Amino acid sequence: MKKNGKSVFACSECGYQSVRWLGRCPDCAGWNTFMEEVVRRTGSSSAQTDGLNPERIRDIKVEKVSRVATGVGEFDRVAGGGVVNGSLILMAGEPGIGKSTLLLTISGRLSGLGKKVLYISAEESRTQVKLRAERLGTSSENLYLLCTTEMISIKEALKSLNPDFVIVDSIQTVSDPDIPSTPGSVTQVRENANYFLNYSKKSGCPVFLIGHITKEGAIAGPKLLEHVVDMVLSFEGEARSSLRILRASKNRFGSTSEIGVFSMEENGLLEIPEASSLFLPSLSEHLPGSVIFPNQEGSRTLLVEIQSLVAPSYYGIPKRSVIGIDYNRVSMILAVLEKKVSFSFNSYDVYCNTGGGLRISETSSDLALAISCVSSLKDVPVPGQAVFMGEISLTGEIRHVPDINRRIGEAERLGFTRAVIPEVNLKDIKVKPSMEIIPVKWLKEAILASVKL
Repeated sequence: MKKNGKSVFACSECGYQSVRWLGRCPDCAGWNTFMEEVVRRTGSSSAQTDGLNPERIRDIKVEKVSRVATGVGEFDRVAGGGVVNGSLILMAGEPGIGKSTLLLTISGRLSGLGKKVLYISAEESRTQVKLRAERLGTSSENLYLLCTTEMISIKEALKSLNPDFVIVDSIQTVSDPDIPSTPGSVTQVRENANYFLNYSKKSGCPVFLIGHITKEGAIAGPKLLEHVVDMVLSFEGEARSSLRILRASKNRFGSTSEIGVFSMEENGLLEIPEASSLFLPSLSEHLPGSVIFPNQEGSRTLLVEIQSLVAPSYYGIPKRSVIGIDYNRVSMILAVLEKKVSFSFNSYDVYCNTGGGLRISETSSDLALAISCVSSLKDVPVPGQAVFMGEISLTGEIRHVPDINRRIGEAERLGFTRAVIPEVNLKDIKVKPSMEIIPVKWLKEAILASVKL
């Protein structure tokens, strides 16, 4: 063993470290994932040290953050308006979801704007990347391709080419022969990510890293990988669906509430700026259990269909199946309906789903979900072109909803004529809409105004 390092055992899935080998990781519960690593003692490698002397914070001059638009509007929306110079961006997602397709599309748009882009592929050959580029219509004299897994070749290419943007596909497959560990190990990922961090901060060149994920859906590798980068993006979608959602779980230069919506087509990813049409039902007929909720994702309002099916249960314990909504939230709303409005669900199976596969996380969807369950239970459709929004408390009260004007405005633009909202939100409406506004304070009041029992 070298004198300048010590040996530890690290989990290859999550990066958990132990002084001895373990059969099962106590952090991610993975079996046989521990590998011996050599931790090298190095000096300070931080690239963000501007000076050694402390300064008064009011005396520090801040330069305006410059952003570069990539030409892919949905990506720029999530990034906060564009890519910040010197930023390190990590993108993760399931295999085959379209990570390489998206970044190759971004590479083509940037190179078409005169930016020198270096696309480093450590997983595919030149022929494979070339065929994908032809399918996407990506061809520019400013787009350079390097297919290698060795960090030595990557470092030499960065010095000789001096690119404006760098894409690394992927960080888990590049390796440095000077690091005494196997490719893809925790040490390799950590040290190589630190190199790209230092390079991006010193040169001002934005670097995109594609990362693998574990079978649980978490980003593979040490947690340090997520801490050192400026932005963590996740590319989501069902394998059997063309819908793709881009989210930011970390963004040092913008909001993490925005989403980008894409559709995977034959010729690549298609941006969908008007995404509400994807999540709304195509039938004009109103069906029991179908309710529309204006979901707020950052500055974007998406009208989403919430579907419920309440069917008699033939087993001792009724089944609860939920997709796209928090399971515990659904259980709470069913309990409030039983306690405060006297609707019994103890002999019924309840299935809840969101149209289009969009995941809803905000509590403002409580009222729409409750109306949907009651509508399916009574087998009575909700009349009219109506939207529902409001948080339900355990007492049955309908509470405040944020961004009420944006939600009402989007619903009105798409032709809806009624909106059931919390009574407390009436004072927040700035411009009187042409649609009918029905304010409600209690859950029972909202049900009587929405469903003909």
